[in-house]
Amino acid sequence: MNGASHLVGGVTAAMLLGVHSPAQLLVVAVASLLPDIDRSNSLLGRWIPLIPTLLEQGIGKRTITHSLSFGLGIWLLLGLLHASWQWSFLIGYVSHVFLDMFTGRIAFLWPLPCRFGVPLFGIPPIVIESLSLAGWGAWIVLGGYQYFQILF
Repeated sequence: MNGASHLVGGVTAAMLLGVHSPAQLLVVAVASLLPDIDRSNSLLGRWIPLIPTLLEQGIGKRTITHSLSFGLGIWLLLGLLHASWQWSFLIGYVSHVFLDMFTGRIAFLWPLPCRFGVPLFGIPPIVIESLSLAGWGAWIVLGGYQYFQILF
């Protein structure tokens, strides 16, 4: 999936789970983009020098940065630095990994060689991304965002 799809997915999940603080939503946004740091042309990868290129050429995409161990490591580190951001990080990171499973296979248990994905019977990933963004757009245009005020 592309960065926009991951941002929409992460922030939507956060809002539905009751995260409304701008600082926490920023953490969700960064966490929803973080796993793609293994690609130099990703939204976040364009802003960070060297690391994306090293990861992409060395370990490969959708490996270590999409793994349980990476997510847990960052989550634990946040616990030491700013524990109130752990929940927001978890929402963004899990939403990214979950969405990527629909457009390919990820090494969730890296360094084990097994990969996980949800096959959608030959539907190209670009169709899934386009439909998700179109659905989000329709939801906004039709006023779906107003339900957040009612729910929370």
